[in-house]
Amino acid sequence: GIIRVHLLPDDVQRGSIDRTSSALQRERSKILRYLDYSPCAWKAVKIPEETGSPILDNPNTDENDKDISLLELFNAIPSPCPDLDLVKEPYTQDAMYNLMESKVPGLKTELHPYQRRSAALMLQKEVQPGQTLDPRLLHLKDTRGSSWYMDHVTGEVLLGPRYYDAVSGGILAEEMGSGKTIICLALILATMHLPTNPPDFYKQGQPPVRQRIASLADMAASCATRHAVPWRSYFEAWKAQHGYEFTHCNDVLSRNPGHYFLPAPKPPRSRRRNATGTTPPPQKVYLSSASIVIVPNNLLAQWKKEIRKHTEGLNVLVLGKSDRLPSSHDELLTYDIILFSQSRFEIVVKQYGGVSGSILSSIHFKRCIVDEGHKLGNSRINKKSNLLIGLDSMHFSSRWVVTGTPSHGLYGVESPHTSTAISHTDQSNSSTEMERKDLDRIGAITALYLKARPWANIDIENGDTVADWTKYLMLPKHHPKSQGRFESLESTLNSLIIRHRTSEIKTLLPSVNEKVVVLEGSYQDQLSLNLFSMMIVFNSVQSQRTDMDYFFHQRQKKSLLQIVHNLKQASFFGGSFFTADEIAKSVETAEKFLAERKIPISPEDESLLQQAIQFGHLAMHNRLRNLTNQFHETAVSITGFPGNAGASWSLDGAATDGSICTSTSMILSLQSLVYKAARSEEKFNSLLNGELISEGALERSKLLDAAAPEKSSKSKEKSSSTLAGNTKLGDDSPKKVRSHGINGTEPKTLAVEPSAGHLEQTKITATVSAKLSYLVDCLGKYQEEEKIIVFYENENVAWYLASMLDVLQIQHLIYAKTLSTERRAHYVDTFNHNEKFRVLLMDLSQAAFGLDMQEASRIYFINPVLNPQVEAQAIGRARRISQKKPVSVETLVLKNSLDEVILERKKHMSQEEHRQAKSILDVRPIYNWIKNTKVTPMKPSEDDYTLQMAALQTTQAVFGKGFGVVAHPDDGII
Repeated sequence: GIIRVHLLPDDVQRGSIDRTSSALQRERSKILRYLDYSPCAWKAVKIPEETGSPILDNPNTDENDKDISLLELFNAIPSPCPDLDLVKEPYTQDAMYNLMESKVPGLKTELHPYQRRSAALMLQKEVQPGQTLDPRLLHLKDTRGSSWYMDHVTGEVLLGPRYYDAVSGGILAEEMGSGKTIICLALILATMHLPTNPPDFYKQGQPPVRQRIASLADMAASCATRHAVPWRSYFEAWKAQHGYEFTHCNDVLSRNPGHYFLPAPKPPRSRRRNATGTTPPPQKVYLSSASIVIVPNNLLAQWKKEIRKHTEGLNVLVLGKSDRLPSSHDELLTYDIILFSQSRFEIVVKQYGGVSGSILSSIHFKRCIVDEGHKLGNSRINKKSNLLIGLDSMHFSSRWVVTGTPSHGLYGVESPHTSTAISHTDQSNSSTEMERKDLDRIGAITALYLKARPWANIDIENGDTVADWTKYLMLPKHHPKSQGRFESLESTLNSLIIRHRTSEIKTLLPSVNEKVVVLEGSYQDQLSLNLFSMMIVFNSVQSQRTDMDYFFHQRQKKSLLQIVHNLKQASFFGGSFFTADEIAKSVETAEKFLAERKIPISPEDESLLQQAIQFGHLAMHNRLRNLTNQFHETAVSITGFPGNAGASWSLDGAATDGSICTSTSMILSLQSLVYKAARSEEKFNSLLNGELISEGALERSKLLDAAAPEKSSKSKEKSSSTLAGNTKLGDDSPKKVRSHGINGTEPKTLAVEPSAGHLEQTKITATVSAKLSYLVDCLGKYQEEEKIIVFYENENVAWYLASMLDVLQIQHLIYAKTLSTERRAHYVDTFNHNEKFRVLLMDLSQAAFGLDMQEASRIYFINPVLNPQVEAQAIGRARRISQKKPVSVETLVLKNSLDEVILERKKHMSQEEHRQAKSILDVRPIYNWIKNTKVTPMKPSEDDYTLQMAALQTTQAVFGKGFGVVAHPDDGII
């Protein structure tokens, strides 16, 4: 038989029919879930099936949509298309028109067309957000084609739609480098003259009752500000056209600011029982046209620079780490922008009374902008961040998050539907779990910060229910309890996020020429890499690949990560790892293991062990490697040493065929010595006539003492641990005490020019590191015309490179993760505005999110970067909309090293695999390569040290312009 079910919608006859029974609601929901909604079943043309589904309002919904990845959905968001006709208020319409035409008063920079559209849509969403259908409701058609609505989770049935006011604000997620900051500044400038309206609930407040009659001017001003009349526009127009200042009118209006009264919150139910009957007075909240902007600490200086560069006429209050927050609302109401660093804002949150007890809670601001606001997605309803707690205590008309990546897995790609990186055909469970986390973060931003309904609904609100983002917006693949639909997720993301598709703005960004440079590596490079292979072979065979002191035992992950870290360093310079004694001890232990044969091993392992032992003997007797290890310095070759004193300045006390092997530290000392002596011809001649020899011997002795390991117990604890086979992980902890990190002082006039005698003949011809030699050639070649960023992952590598830059007088800055926030900001400002500084060495971990290094047009990665998004973020520091030059990017790869494996694996990893990899060891092919490494056969070295080095393409003068000048670390810093 066939049963036809007729539904009485819940919004019909509500006064006469009780619908409060939760049991009946559950039963109805079950019935609705199993009905066949097809016309054929209704007409009894076929037997009903349980798999029938409601007839949706949109019959064109593609069943394949459910397989589209979240990243594809993000990149398919329609580009902004503001509609001027939707804005009815004339003053706001004028502001929106000014944005679309880039005729905003006070904006000095012309906006690109896409920036105009984004800013105009932001304003449209602020003043005319419109209404949206409750995303929990499905719009359905009955058998007669009439509309009805159903909540498929609760079973609620409605005859008419239920709408919510759309959120006033959203997420500005334009591509990194596309000018999100100037978009925000244009929006602020376009609306700074427009008053902030009080919330609708409080618009009809009573006129103020005064103790005595006020002047007509004060009453008129109070009426104007209370009703949000845009008085500034009139006075500014008269001033521009006729030169009238209207000082008295401005003063009267300023002392009668607009305000409303906010009723005191109702006490919790537990307190109502003990209520004394007294009601707290309402809070007076003043209306401000200012925008609150909260930025990461390291971007505060950048925002200040952008405001100076692009705007005029803005009254800005900057609140950094130690800046004072005004205590008077009169003072705060005079500003157009209140620019907070995040740490300064959180200080207010943590102080007694929090933001609620500060002046900030008594002012209703026009908007709040949180730069790099994706961090707000880490909060939860029961675990809010200090930033979110503070924002919850403030009043805003609009709320914005500014970020190029709203969550970890959401970023711009040019062709989302064809890119293999985001292919959905083989989505794994783990990638689905990552999508769920991304949606969790977007949901937290939407509900907790943007306050978008129904997601921000709370239990105490009457006439509505709490909406669970997980149930309604996430798809069934994301969570067992999720019943979301693709079209609901798509429409929600489209309504929240403003961004242009990458394909539409890529032509405006500078071109990027990316190149991978594969270097053969010097003899010393290969020696260093082979030493790690030798240690791994020794350890693997003698531990039987099972013991706890096996490098790859599950409890040795920390040790293995250290090996990876050291291998990356060794691809640049590894001479400081493993002393000759450590090598000898490991080789001796391996020989003893083979001789005793207490543990049976396979022929393959025996062959591996013998090859490693043979190499160990070669390595421990390599004189140049032992010297670099003893001095903890990159060795370099110099020819044409002055005063025949080369032997005393060499690492081994010898000179061969006019060349010596020395180090960067020795050269720096030599430069300083010659620079001081060259001020006087007499002193200079004395130096060349024997004094230089004694000074060299003294300097070498000092360097040896400084490089000698400490004997304290503390230093022993820090030293590399010893595992099976007397093998070590490798330890590089020299005393890297540098007198300066920059050279910014002009050299003084010398009595003896470098061309005198043979100083001009003193040249650096080679270094032990192929990567260092290549960088020296490139930096020397390009630094005059271009500014350069070199990304490193290892602090020791940065130090070795910086020492060579000091020798060559290439002025540079080191943007290390150990720098204070203030120091980092100074370095960015200095690099962008001081022409003396040509090179920035930047820790790769500090390269993400927001930093503008547009002055750089050439980028070098010392090691290949496994994650393409990390690499893209790093390149994005220079690839900005304001960049005038093409950006050249080179990644250095040492042949037969870990670099090659990383590069090869990176080409074949999907986006999901990249997101799963928490560390490089999570990538199995890389892990296996390290685990199964073999010693590469090497011939005995030549006696000539230079043949074991990587030659420079262009020799570098030791006594070039500015040599020997040691500057104070703050010289030239802006």
